Amino acid sequence: MTDTGGLRQADMGAADGESTKGRSGPSRRAIGGAVALVAALGAAGALLVLDPGSDDPGRSKDGTPELAAGGAVTELPGTLPDGAPYTPVYFLDAQRSVGTAPTADEASIRLLLLGGGQQRVLDTVPRERAPEFAGFTTDGTTLAWLELTSDKEGAAHTRVMAATLAAGAPRELTADTGNVLLFDKQGDLSLHDGQLSWISDIGKADVSAVYTLPLTGGKPQRLEVPGAWSISAWPWLVSEDTADGTPVRLRDLVGGAETTVAAHSGEMLSCSPTWCRSSTIGSDDATTTIELRRPDGSGAVRTATGSVAAAVTDIAMLDRYEVYSRAASDYSATELLLFDLKTGRLSRVAPVANQVVARDGVLWWSTGDNETLKWHVLNLHALAL
Repeated sequence: MTDTGGLRQADMGAADGESTKGRSGPSRRAIGGAVALVAALGAAGALLVLDPGSDDPGRSKDGTPELAAGGAVTELPGTLPDGAPYTPVYFLDAQRSVGTAPTADEASIRLLLLGGGQQRVLDTVPRERAPEFAGFTTDGTTLAWLELTSDKEGAAHTRVMAATLAAGAPRELTADTGNVLLFDKQGDLSLHDGQLSWISDIGKADVSAVYTLPLTGGKPQRLEVPGAWSISAWPWLVSEDTADGTPVRLRDLVGGAETTVAAHSGEMLSCSPTWCRSSTIGSDDATTTIELRRPDGSGAVRTATGSVAAAVTDIAMLDRYEVYSRAASDYSATELLLFDLKTGRLSRVAPVANQVVARDGVLWWSTGDNETLKWHVLNLHALAL
């Protein structure tokens, strides 16, 4: 799998049982460097060799203070009571998660909803169909997601699925999706005004198709938009990240407004409607500088320097928190960091983190491997109180 012009093809917000066989899929961003690790979240792979951290439990080796998270961090075992490895792909809150696990015979992948000591199977897909689940979103009553599979000939199939959180079997909303493009962003499947929207490739050069479907199902509407776009905070589209000085564009699908954000030479620039993240690498990765500024250029703030990288794709979660990784020069040690735009404070969330994911104001990361695997969950909403 490869990155193609900003398209991520193996998602931190997705999980699967096999490779994606070339279909568009979501992305994983590895911490500890300035590059994206292209791998499927549920697949086995090499993990970083991590350092136990500073001798001072209150500060990292460079003096960065520990995050005062209080009771906002919880833990989730990496295995289910039946012994199956569990990979959370979405959190409804710090106690309820959606994730994947193999069946006892490992022939299929289960999509599960865990919470309150209960386990609910939302779906079971044969592993031979290379299932992926991505784009999770909810209005508090209904959970919606994308199910991606391949048939025996390798052709890709996508369905938009939904389930009532209280009870009941999941239902297919549509299989008329186009070739869905996933960018490892919260907007990959955008829930707004009782509708779901996503971006697809319909085979037209330099054209993005925005599909919109009522949450109750039906026939999707398709809007063709010139250019290569992803969905940011609805109704805004954003153009691809740039590293060559090409401006980033923002477009309001409802109001029609369009904003162009100039990029400086040598910076990796990505934007949302409210913030832009600029990453500039000096002579090597250890001299990276990350700054945030408003799309109009105002409010610039330097958030992190050194051997740092954005650990998640979304910018300024809850319009406040930036999630970073920081690695030693030999990449043998990795920390998880959080910058609070409200206080201007950089804190260490964890001295050790392997896989890092964030969605809808919940941040989670793994430590350990196999029998020692654990998931740690930080509710950013609780920090913002």
